[in-house]
Amino acid sequence: MKITALELQVNNAERVNVYVDGRFLLGASASIVLQMGLKLGQELSPAQLEELRREEALQQAVDRAYNYLTYRPRSREEVRRYLRRKETAPEMIDAVLERLGRLELIDDHAFASFWAENREQFSPRGARAIKNELRMKGVEREVVDETISDEKDEELALRAGRKKALSLVHNPTMDFVTFRARLGSFLQRRGFGYEIATRTVKALWKELKPEDGEEDQG
Repeated sequence: MKITALELQVNNAERVNVYVDGRFLLGASASIVLQMGLKLGQELSPAQLEELRREEALQQAVDRAYNYLTYRPRSREEVRRYLRRKETAPEMIDAVLERLGRLELIDDHAFASFWAENREQFSPRGARAIKNELRMKGVEREVVDETISDEKDEELALRAGRKKALSLVHNPTMDFVTFRARLGSFLQRRGFGYEIATRTVKALWKELKPEDGEEDQG
């Protein structure tokens, strides 16, 4: 098989149409054509053709994964699951992940830090909840434990609880027992431990209902 034409695609100058023996063979990334040193008049062996097809399939899978990563950072396992849903061959998935790792486009330590910082900024949760979320996203327990700590849980519980507490105290009949039950349950669902939730409930009650005093806290 002899390469008889290499033509840039009209709608995508980063791709090349490859013709052999006067007939269209396939479209390929221009970077792959350059990488393989393909040129006019070159004899294309069956092994080279197989390599070209394999590299093109890999590049398409990498591009698909890269597009998935543009929305937000992802864990390694999230990318793997995504490629499986796209019916990518298992050996191709491993090659894609290896390439993305080399390019530092996937890094579970960096992803865990991003996830914790994002939660802290927009939707505060306790370390326990963050760890559970990361494990559900396939981040290994060792990475999670190295990255996530509970040192900010007290501060985050106050931030997470304040908006909920404000909505509760707007009810003129709200008493401390009901406030404690509802806000405490809310905070524990957000991953804060019982002791931190209890202290937070008392602190927010005193802050928002100072006129009721300590004696009403039961």
